[in-house]
Amino acid sequence: MTSLDVKGAFDAAFWPSILHGLKELSCPRNLYNLSKGYFSHRIAVMPTNNVIIKRRVTKAHPQGSCLGPSFWNVHYNSLLNLELTSHSKAIAFADDLMILTRGETVIEAENYMNLEVRNILEWAINNKLKFNENKSKVMLTICLAGEEGKRRR
Repeated sequence: MTSLDVKGAFDAAFWPSILHGLKELSCPRNLYNLSKGYFSHRIAVMPTNNVIIKRRVTKAHPQGSCLGPSFWNVHYNSLLNLELTSHSKAIAFADDLMILTRGETVIEAENYMNLEVRNILEWAINNKLKFNENKSKVMLTICLAGEEGKRRR
């Protein structure tokens, strides 16, 4: 099992990926255009003393906003639709991802997991997301199968 946590998930949500996801989901044109307008020409303003700092914003959405979780789900959906080997399964909750992989041997399971993680990291690069290395974990569980395994339990 590998557990991955997206670094600054809501702050890192890449708008072009969300818009692409809306198209992939056949979002009605009026809602797509409304979303596109929401993501267009956004500026963050920070007044300090006598200076006003303005920055163009191209990603993120406020946590606690009514659209934030829905936009995140659209964004993350493309990750959950990645083709994994028949030995693996992905499970997500919010910005956490768990990949479960099985193999006949530890080496085989490790090789399958490496394939899955490589695929997921490529997705992350394309979607401008990073995983938090400090919160990501790998765990190995050995399950005994067959009659011999049943006797040992």
